[in-house]
Amino acid sequence: MTFGLTMTRHISLLFCLMFGFTACATQDVFPDIGTNMASPTGLAVDSTARRLYVTNANSEVSYDWQQGSFQVLDITSPAAPTLVNTVQTRSYSGKISLDPTAKRAYVTNRFSSDFDVSEDRLFSMNIDESTTNFLSIDETVTTRDPFATACCVVQNRLLLSTAENALLSFDVTAAELTPKTISLRRELSNGVLPASSSMSDLVVIGDQAFISRASGGIFVVNLNEIENSDVNPVDYFIADVRTPRGLATDGTNLLVADEDIVGDTFAQRMLILDISSLMPDTDNTQVTLKDKDDDGLLQAAINVGKNPQQIVVAAGRAFVTNADDDMVSVIDLTSRTVVKTITVGDKPFGMAIDAPNNTPTTLYVGNLLGNNLSIIDISSSDPTTFSVVARYPQ
Repeated sequence: MTFGLTMTRHISLLFCLMFGFTACATQDVFPDIGTNMASPTGLAVDSTARRLYVTNANSEVSYDWQQGSFQVLDITSPAAPTLVNTVQTRSYSGKISLDPTAKRAYVTNRFSSDFDVSEDRLFSMNIDESTTNFLSIDETVTTRDPFATACCVVQNRLLLSTAENALLSFDVTAAELTPKTISLRRELSNGVLPASSSMSDLVVIGDQAFISRASGGIFVVNLNEIENSDVNPVDYFIADVRTPRGLATDGTNLLVADEDIVGDTFAQRMLILDISSLMPDTDNTQVTLKDKDDDGLLQAAINVGKNPQQIVVAAGRAFVTNADDDMVSVIDLTSRTVVKTITVGDKPFGMAIDAPNNTPTTLYVGNLLGNNLSIIDISSSDPTTFSVVARYPQ
């Protein structure tokens, strides 16, 4: 979805140019975002605290094009969230990572009125509701178009994927967040240097980060080496994944939302990749090229709906948002089949699961065009009974 949201950003800015930036800036065209939900892109749940966190990217420009927001919802009643507070941000924020111990939420932001911008931002939000500066924001400069984020991984690192062929790493225990840039554009084992491309999603499995590339392929990074500039931490490149979007894991395998052309058919599917053979390599100078088919990585390719985007996993099932079908596919990871499709709101994208006491009960789905959340009861052992029980706001 990184590509789609970036294109939407450019379209909205061109729209403002048609009316003049002054009109957009003075809100003659669109009202303030206020406490409204607007293209909810990133969702994260703290089941212990009974909180749902939402970034409103406003990527469809329902409100003043420069405005986005970060919202905190009380999910004590999972099907009836209530708003705790909202803080206004710039538009085009992406995913959220939570650090419950430090009571921080890390949010990527890709706002810019300049198409040639070389910098964007990471927001560090105070989510400690007992403090007087609840929802205060610290900003850190990043390279362009950060989107996915993971915290807190090997050696207390916060990871960000960006458009600059790079992975950013931050030490979240430091007094000030300072990015370390790990270049992913390195020579492959066939002697080829990959073309420049933005990075999309990322997921951490053990000591490795898997990073999807907007123009195709998945990088595999050894997280134990990212702080050592004298070695190459990029171990593998799975080249033949055509359009990888969302990534997730069941704890063992890598799950990939992907679109590809198979024969004469445009296939939209979730891939299951066995990554057990991709062991960390401490002696490599090049990036080993891998083929998901020839190297035996591909375990299954499960057809889903149109324009698959994000994946979340719970209780042996994967949930995939299909943006152009307005539905979520539910996949049984044992049988590797779609066992349920659930109609949600307009253009579903991000998701988060509430699992109190490690028992998944509720799936929250952000609908970009619907400007709302679909709330799905997933508490039953029978996935065919999963259904939307409410939406927020009502």
